Amino acid sequence: MEIRRFIEEVEKLNLLREVKGAHWNLEIGAITDLNAKRNKYTLLFDEIVDYPKGFRVLTGTLLDSRRVGLALGLTSNLNDLQLVTKLRERLNYANREYKSYDPIEVSDTPFLENVYRGENVNLFKFPAPKWHELDGGRYIGTADAVITKDPDSDWINVGAYRVMLVDKNKLAIFIEASHHGRLHIEKYLKQARKAPIAISFGPPLSLFIFAGMEVPYGVSEYNFAGAVVGERMKVFRGEVTGLPIPAESEIAVEGYITGEVTDEGPFGEFMGYYAGGRMKSPVIEVIRVYYRKDPILLGTAPSTSPYDYSYLRCPIRSAMIWDFLERAGVPNVKGVWAHEVGFSRAFIVISIKQTFAGHGTMVGHLVATSPLASYGGRYVIVVDEDIDPSDLNQVIWAMCTRSDPATTIDVIKNVNSTPLDPMAERRENVKEYVSSRAIIYAVKPFDKLIRNQFPTEVRPSEELVEKVTKKFNHLFSP
Repeated sequence: MEIRRFIEEVEKLNLLREVKGAHWNLEIGAITDLNAKRNKYTLLFDEIVDYPKGFRVLTGTLLDSRRVGLALGLTSNLNDLQLVTKLRERLNYANREYKSYDPIEVSDTPFLENVYRGENVNLFKFPAPKWHELDGGRYIGTADAVITKDPDSDWINVGAYRVMLVDKNKLAIFIEASHHGRLHIEKYLKQARKAPIAISFGPPLSLFIFAGMEVPYGVSEYNFAGAVVGERMKVFRGEVTGLPIPAESEIAVEGYITGEVTDEGPFGEFMGYYAGGRMKSPVIEVIRVYYRKDPILLGTAPSTSPYDYSYLRCPIRSAMIWDFLERAGVPNVKGVWAHEVGFSRAFIVISIKQTFAGHGTMVGHLVATSPLASYGGRYVIVVDEDIDPSDLNQVIWAMCTRSDPATTIDVIKNVNSTPLDPMAERRENVKEYVSSRAIIYAVKPFDKLIRNQFPTEVRPSEELVEKVTKKFNHLFSP
């Protein structure tokens, strides 16, 4: 969904708040972080210190199931697990039909209202915040869509990577070793060619969402996101690189990566730490800048959970993991939730109806080492079907009563990791990072389960619950 229409819809839900007079230096970041931990509004910053009215920043866009559903063209009245169920339907469709959703090329778009070329490029024109007090610079790209192309095919990738201001016409970009955009860039550089790149700093929200997800190798996020929302995306061919830029972008740039590197970071990241430190990252030489009248920079401030976008990937990753398990042939998966407290990666719970001995082991090992859960991962918890995987109280209770530390925890070593992990040992090359994963089997022992020998839980029967809630409705009605 295009950002301006999204703002209109969020305002109807009484979830939008305008903030005037905040400073780009730390204040926007601090307000964004506090808001995510308290009232969870969508925040539109205007009249930012040092910038003219109309140069705006938008944060808090995808803080709950209502707004994620809205951004993906679903509905704004779904709870967490209902959203997962709906997303499974849409993701299954996208996996089958994405080839039918090639983007539509257009020759005109609102971001052509302002075009700057060559010497006129000045990226400091936009109120890119310094989000956190210990950040190494101002980050214009925290909720972006970075477009690259495989030099050996027609594959267009759209990723969400952090981008720091370096100079009026230069940016620094950090891309993890396993991410598709990095693979594209390295191919160009190995061929002694400069790598074309375009970035939308205010993309359609559905594209931003899937730019940060594990879309299958070789599949463009344009196609995949289009299939999920059921509408082909519109793109404009960049004047310099020819790369397809989202036509509904608020701000966009294009240029080249030549092999030059610069100091980038530290940046307060999604694990809640400044763990990456100061790194050498590729420089982007910006040749063109495009922006709409009264542009809106989409942004976010990662932090300790919950933070500004810690929720948005939870339902999508949950749906993807559930489908992954079913495609692998695992029976009787009853629910999946990738918890916000683990930034959708480090605390993943799968509910199963145990069907055979080792059922939980199969599920745990598949998820812990899968591309959907390995990056930034920590714990996979397998629970029985009577446990709601999205309810932390139920999950922790199951861990405390159905698992034994000596016998029901597996540890897997040497799983791919990230320099953003605060527990990681520093390495020269981002490709060297690995860490371990723990699988906790918080399920009833299968031999006792099939013999009905596990102790009975203390809870009223469904019939009794129905009777008393009806009889004493004044106590239990919302």
